[in-house]
Amino acid sequence: MIEKSCAVNTFVREMPEARIDKASTNRMLVPVVRPIRLIFAALREIFDESAYHRFLDRNHLESSPSAYAVFRQENEQSKSRRPKCC
Repeated sequence: MIEKSCAVNTFVREMPEARIDKASTNRMLVPVVRPIRLIFAALREIFDESAYHRFLDRNHLESSPSAYAVFRQENEQSKSRRPKCC
């Protein structure tokens, strides 16, 4: 803490700014961020969000209700063609 004289025998206290080392902060967050990213990636696969984005990229489309309808139709057709085991 630094004390400065402001007026007649009055002191103003200034707090020094905290120095944050961004590199060490990033290193500390890596073990937390990686598992979270993995969980989100798994959820995107489970709920077909990643498949939808691959479909949009493959067909050079933008996300829209009609594009999603085509994706769902294509997705259902591919699932219905798969032979069932047992």
